[in-house]
Amino acid sequence: MESDLTQLKGKNLEALLKDVPSNLVIRNPDSNILQLYELNTPFMIMLETCHEQKDFISMYQITHECCYSTHFPFTGNRSLLKRPLHQHSCFEIIYVLSGSVTNHVENQTFTYGPGQCCVMNKNIKHCEDFSGDFQVVFFMFQDVFLEQLITEYGEEALTADSLSEVNPIYQLYLDSRNKNRQFDKVYLDYLPVIPVENVLDRLNPLFNFLVTELQKTDPGSFFFLKGTFARFLQLLHTPSLYCMARVQSDSSSQEYIFSKVTHIMEASHGRSTREYLEKQLHYNGEYLNRIVKKYTGKTILEFGQGIYLQEAKRLLLDTDMSISEIIAELGFSNRSHFYRVFQKAFGETPLDYRRRHEA
Repeated sequence: MESDLTQLKGKNLEALLKDVPSNLVIRNPDSNILQLYELNTPFMIMLETCHEQKDFISMYQITHECCYSTHFPFTGNRSLLKRPLHQHSCFEIIYVLSGSVTNHVENQTFTYGPGQCCVMNKNIKHCEDFSGDFQVVFFMFQDVFLEQLITEYGEEALTADSLSEVNPIYQLYLDSRNKNRQFDKVYLDYLPVIPVENVLDRLNPLFNFLVTELQKTDPGSFFFLKGTFARFLQLLHTPSLYCMARVQSDSSSQEYIFSKVTHIMEASHGRSTREYLEKQLHYNGEYLNRIVKKYTGKTILEFGQGIYLQEAKRLLLDTDMSISEIIAELGFSNRSHFYRVFQKAFGETPLDYRRRHEA
């Protein structure tokens, strides 16, 4: 990425951003409670890279009009660790490229890993921590730009009879235009349901294309940009890549975590281990086990077993898949283990179960 680099040292974040030829203005910059970040361009991409051990932070602001960067050390900028919450005059997507990012959302704190996303409406108060090592990209969209995306690439959002047919990000925007929902504090949480590297292989090329295209002045570039943004939003809405949770800011933390566990379990047909959940969600495995026990009365292992047994029953009754194909679909490598678990739960073999219900 080529741009004019400005080295700014010994200043807090607000002072740093005041020096930026600003497409992003901080209102109430001296507030210790709440600030407003006002976007003065249809959209912006902001890339943040943090290397705490190397004493280095960088920010790139990229729009269709300009590209600007700031670089500064941690040293002398410890105020970054105690920033107040802020709101945006726009919709914002946080997308983690590498490392892990701690994000304070209203009264809760979450850690997001590579490939994970959080989409926030304009009412959500939030603030990410500048700590550790990470690279994260923020996509910011003004109402007028989202309106264009819906009009040109998401017509179903304007005509769909069922909300399940509408991209949830478009629906979040449409809700903000509804006088009965315009003050809702809602964010969307996206969690990969396949290995993270496979998700990044799909999404990162789009991000790289956006950055490259934004540095051009070729005719038609703006149309390419809008199409690529629309494709990015559609990939987030792809069930084979992501599960999505729509969260009200007053939801309890444990209820929210349980919903994420459930999404991962359902996507893997109940075959996610405690260790895998721990890695994906960045919570201690024993803590996750206690949450699952609280809401289901079962351990993670038992909860997952219930999910894959129900799926096995569905496949036996609703498909023509062979028993071997069902076992492979559910991720079992040991045929006898599957038979043993199924027969213990239902008192008969999978084949006997299918035959009995076919009679």
